[in-house]
Amino acid sequence: MSQITKTVRLSGSSPDSVEDGVRTVLARAAVTIDEIVRFDVVHTGGTVDSSGVPTEFEVTLDITFVVKESVHG
Repeated sequence: MSQITKTVRLSGSSPDSVEDGVRTVLARAAVTIDEIVRFDVVHTGGTVDSSGVPTEFEVTLDITFVVKESVHG
């Protein structure tokens, strides 16, 4: 049987970096989503303070995971 996947879009942030934001979103998603097989960065952005220093890095990811096979035969 072929593998079926599903993709969901999730967003999150980190005060440290875009990469840390990606890791944070993936780690949080993995708490409730099994068999994550890939991610794509859809959007990056963030906020800055009055001197232009980044204060928060925001990321939006498409996260793809394997859909479990039906238990009904």
